[in-house]
Amino acid sequence: MRPHPLQVTALRITPPSLHDAARGLIGYLRFCIGGIEVDGVTLRRTRHGNLELAFPARRDSQGRLHAYLRLDDAALRSVEEQIFKLLGAEVAP
Repeated sequence: MRPHPLQVTALRITPPSLHDAARGLIGYLRFCIGGIEVDGVTLRRTRHGNLELAFPARRDSQGRLHAYLRLDDAALRSVEEQIFKLLGAEVAP
């Protein structure tokens, strides 16, 4: 598989509160991909120990989520891998 052209740069992490950290939140991420600044992405550790990114979204009056940023599967995997590598974390297969 060839690499996706989006490059993650300028990664910053803000630590969570103690309460949120106890619930698996590792931090809030801010970074650039392809010249677009992305903020408010959360990095969590799941109950199974995997790392997971959650991108911000809004909920409408019907309860449906609407993503602010949509990435195709290849782009999302590429962004995740780059972020985890920058953070020195292992990526689950």
